[in-house]
Amino acid sequence: MPHTQSRYQQDLGFTDGRVFLGIGDLVNNANGVLTRNAAGDWSFNQAASLAGIYAANLTNALVRRTGFGEDLQEQFGGTGIPASAQPQVYRPDVIPAMNTGQQLQPRTALKLKGLKLLSIDVVYLITGAALTLHTIRVDQSNFVNNVALAPSVVLANAANGLATAIQANPYVTNVALGAAQQIYRNSVDSGLWVEIAATTQAAGAYRLYGFDCLCEFNYN
Repeated sequence: MPHTQSRYQQDLGFTDGRVFLGIGDLVNNANGVLTRNAAGDWSFNQAASLAGIYAANLTNALVRRTGFGEDLQEQFGGTGIPASAQPQVYRPDVIPAMNTGQQLQPRTALKLKGLKLLSIDVVYLITGAALTLHTIRVDQSNFVNNVALAPSVVLANAANGLATAIQANPYVTNVALGAAQQIYRNSVDSGLWVEIAATTQAAGAYRLYGFDCLCEFNYN
């Protein structure tokens, strides 16, 4: 395309974004010990008979955008593609009869920007004895001046597919968010926390390597 000083603007995001939250991004309740198991093999290691809680804030690792108003009169009416500010009625496959859809209308909502968390690959190892508890949750915390913090649940606290049985090599377990929670999160002063709880029994051990987050990005 020719050189231009105007913005390149897109409505639809890319669905193949990946962000790995490893041990350098995690916090825990002191029951996980940062350990070099071997070269290129670092994890939080939890000994027997302990209850560990591990968490990472996804918004620490990503740049967010909050959305912006249109500065060009490009919309020709219509309700738009679901979950996008993209108008439909000028697309060749959905052009309606000659009606108000052909009238220029200013956009009344912001273009949707930000990050959309789709799923999480949890990487961990269970040895010695099965876990008695292994859960994951995701919560969004929005901060407002002089207002009590009330995190909202994005993924309810549950096993959500995480294993408890021992295995010789690390697990990689995919945990998907529900469709209703696969939305753009563009709030200011907010954090998106992924939290794991694991309880070992006698003779058991647990290692957490991190979370590989699949995200949809819409920065342009």
